[in-house]
Amino acid sequence: MNRLVFVVIGMIALLSAGWPARADEIHLMNGDRLTGEIIRMEKGSLEIKTAYAEKVRVMWEQVACVASDRDLKLVMENGEVFIGRALCPEGGKIQITSPEIGQTADLPLADLQAINPLPPPPAISYKASLTGGGNATSGNTDTTTAYFSGSFEARSNRHRFTVGGKYNYGETDGEITARNALGTAKYDFFLTDKLYTYAQTLFERDDFQDLNLRSTLGLGLGYQIFDSKRTSLFVEAGLSYFNEDYDVVKDNHYASARESVGLNFQVVPERIRFFHLHELYYSLEESDSYYFRSEQGFRFLLFHNFFANIQVDYNYNRQPVPGRKNYDANTIFGLTYEHTF
Repeated sequence: MNRLVFVVIGMIALLSAGWPARADEIHLMNGDRLTGEIIRMEKGSLEIKTAYAEKVRVMWEQVACVASDRDLKLVMENGEVFIGRALCPEGGKIQITSPEIGQTADLPLADLQAINPLPPPPAISYKASLTGGGNATSGNTDTTTAYFSGSFEARSNRHRFTVGGKYNYGETDGEITARNALGTAKYDFFLTDKLYTYAQTLFERDDFQDLNLRSTLGLGLGYQIFDSKRTSLFVEAGLSYFNEDYDVVKDNHYASARESVGLNFQVVPERIRFFHLHELYYSLEESDSYYFRSEQGFRFLLFHNFFANIQVDYNYNRQPVPGRKNYDANTIFGLTYEHTF
């Protein structure tokens, strides 16, 4: 019985070794042939997964023909879609055996637009993030600090709408030492892939700056220099109405020039990210009056969509309320959750 088992195993091993491995085949114009798994062809580039070089990209114009041992999705220039196995009858043509059409169809290779194309992006995409941080101590000194911020973005081909907000609170031995809040909203309309117009507003309150409400309303132009998964960078410039409503001192308002820069960069893809955003409002009526705010820091992936957040918020007011400093800096350690849908 044991001998029979060994004989059967040996025969299976021999048959497996002698049976040819199934693979797709790509014929090139120079006569070379590549074997592997066709992943997709889009925008003039054919991507192949091979056993010896992982993924290989080939310029589609250098391909004479392709053959597959499995079903492929082929999209033609005229919009027709075929699903079936590809054969290579001759250079410059592709032969599709499709159960959908019940026969074999010969098609010019030049009319093939894509193979296994990626699904089109959704008409509207959304991004949301929420950050929380703080600490509490007791004993000789009782302190409590809390920080919360969030943002939401909706983006389509021509439109982008962004809202955000933050709240900061501090207390020492029962006495409030920090309490401020900020909210922003911005709408972008893309004139081209990169150039856009924007409308924005900002609302800010700070009890320790004697500030009931700081508000802005502005219009301008922006340019999206980079907008990829790894790097996002934009610059903006425009005009804004700037208003500060104080509790005790005289209110302040003026027409201002506004400039802003926003950067998100994955230092280590999918793991470590650097972010920076700043706005500068410069008075067009008084040369020594301006307001600058910024937030920057790093996020480190912990698991799934959760990040450790290290951030510094810095604000500078050229003309603060008498008796107050002209800058505030807040270092934040917290946890961030991000979601794209």
